[in-house]
Amino acid sequence: MIEKTTLSKINALFRGRQNIVVSNLLRERGYSYKVAFGCSVPDIKGVVQMIQTGLNSSEPSDNPFFGLDQTELAEAMWSQTDLRESMMAAPMLYPRGTMSLETAERWADAIPTPEVADMVCMYAFQFGLGQELIARWQQSDDRMRAYCAQSLIRRLS
Repeated sequence: MIEKTTLSKINALFRGRQNIVVSNLLRERGYSYKVAFGCSVPDIKGVVQMIQTGLNSSEPSDNPFFGLDQTELAEAMWSQTDLRESMMAAPMLYPRGTMSLETAERWADAIPTPEVADMVCMYAFQFGLGQELIARWQQSDDRMRAYCAQSLIRRLS
């Protein structure tokens, strides 16, 4: 179980990379996140790399991520549906090629925007499940699943 303090530390890393202009623009455009720091994708990747370095460290010295399960942490971050950066970072953190079909379906239910859909397709769905998800979602009435199918087609072509 991932403690709230761990997620708070990750959120503080995002806060430290906040782009006020982008954050305000997201709010003005009506994005439904409770919190959007406006971090760029490279900044989000940087936070994920810091987390992964901590997860893979051999020494626990002041490392808040030492000994945590990477899948469990990605799931905990994904569950923060009100935080844009957390939802964008979670698929980057999810171990490649290990996501089950059930997990992909559950994650698809929670995708709030095409921006997050692209991140999930790029970092999680295309590895191992891509073709199956395309077959399942290409004709879907669910707009986000259909969008994911098209994103996967572009990536896997």
